[in-house]
Amino acid sequence: MNNEDLDNLIFCQHCGALHKKIELEDGKVAKCSICHHQMYRNSKNIFQKTFAYSLTAITLFVVANLYPILNVVIAGESRDLTIMGMIYTLFNEGFIVVGSIILVVLVLSPILVMFSYIIIGILTAMKKGKNITKTLMIFLTRARHWAMIDIFLVSILVALVKLIGYATIHFDIAFIALILFILVDTLTLKSIKPVELWQYFKRVYK
Repeated sequence: MNNEDLDNLIFCQHCGALHKKIELEDGKVAKCSICHHQMYRNSKNIFQKTFAYSLTAITLFVVANLYPILNVVIAGESRDLTIMGMIYTLFNEGFIVVGSIILVVLVLSPILVMFSYIIIGILTAMKKGKNITKTLMIFLTRARHWAMIDIFLVSILVALVKLIGYATIHFDIAFIALILFILVDTLTLKSIKPVELWQYFKRVYK
C-alpha cells in the first residue's frame, strides 16, 4: 500500500472504524457506517470561514492583552492584572523558565495559530503559495496544543474564589474579551476538522 492509498483512508474518531474517503458534494456530510458519527463534510467556504473566525479571535486577543483583565483591591491597595504584566513580573523576579512557558502558551502560540489561519485563508483564496499553505497546516496541527488560554482563565477563576473574602474584585473589559476569544477559538476547533481542511487544500491546488 503506497502513500496515496493511505491518504484516501480515514479513521472514525468516535469508534475507530476505518473508511475510504470519498469526494462529497458541497454541504454534504460523511458519517461512519458503524456508529454514524460525523467524520467530515464538504464546504467550499471552509477557509473563508476560518479566516473570519481568526480575524475576530485576534481582535479579541489584542484587547485582552492591551487592557487589564481585572482590578483587585486588598487592604486599600489597588492592582490591575494584565497578561503581559504578569509575564513581566515573572521575568523580573527571576522565574525565567516559568515566564517563558507562559509567554509561549498564552501569547505566542495563540497569535501564531490565528495568523496562520489568516494567511492560509488569503493564499487559498488566491490559489497561491501551495508549499507555504501546506507547511502552515502542518504547523497548526502541532501548535494548537500549545495554546492554553482557557486553562489560564480557569486558574484565574479558581484564584478569585479564594480571594472573595479578602479583596474587592472588579472585572475589566479584557476579561470579557478573553471569554469571547475562548468561545470563538472553541467554535473554530469544533466547526472545522483537520480532514476537511486537507480535502479543501487538495481541491484548491490540484
